[in-house]
Amino acid sequence: MAMPLPDEHQLEELKSRALRGKDLLLLRQWLGLNIADCCYLLGMPLIRWHYYQKRPESLIQDAGVAMLARALLTHPEVHYLPRFPTPAEMLPAYRRALAQSNRTLADPDTALGLLLGRDRTSVKRWLNGTGQRQVPPPVSRLLGALHILLLHHGVPGFEALVDRAAFEAAARGFDLHSPAMTTWARRAPYRPRKPSASRPENEAEPDTEHEADSDPTDPA
Repeated sequence: MAMPLPDEHQLEELKSRALRGKDLLLLRQWLGLNIADCCYLLGMPLIRWHYYQKRPESLIQDAGVAMLARALLTHPEVHYLPRFPTPAEMLPAYRRALAQSNRTLADPDTALGLLLGRDRTSVKRWLNGTGQRQVPPPVSRLLGALHILLLHHGVPGFEALVDRAAFEAAARGFDLHSPAMTTWARRAPYRPRKPSASRPENEAEPDTEHEADSDPTDPA
């Protein structure tokens, strides 16, 4: 995965000191990875990541992780995480496969969002780059799986994915082929809140004004 090197001043600084927790944060920021992917890249458990996140000046205790991080920061060719296709890159291949398939999907372009486990409006947001959230990691990986299915199995591979999505939808009470299915989330029916119980008007209030003020221990 080709990418530019980090800032030259940052790299120069790394030559004269041991790597610290903040350098792992730099690596993640530079690569644009989520925490889970960065931990996978470094072979590091999540609990250790949080340790360094809270202690950015702490030396990286595992020398192997420190050397791996240094190699990843200074040599782009070392990177081995796959680059998953974007929705925009996969949309033409998806359209071709659907045109050659005997499977039908209502509103095909938005149905891609359902095939990727999201709602119909997701595709438009991804293509326009709108919304605060990027393409979720599971969707990126499913796009990669779809790319491989089309590459190695063509239309039959695509149809197998559609059939599986329809099966998963039916198991959840949805019909993938119906335009009425817009999301995988099942919303609970609206139930108006019951009015809080009020005290009956004829219920007597306790008489506190005429309570005896005498000592309760008085035997009289």
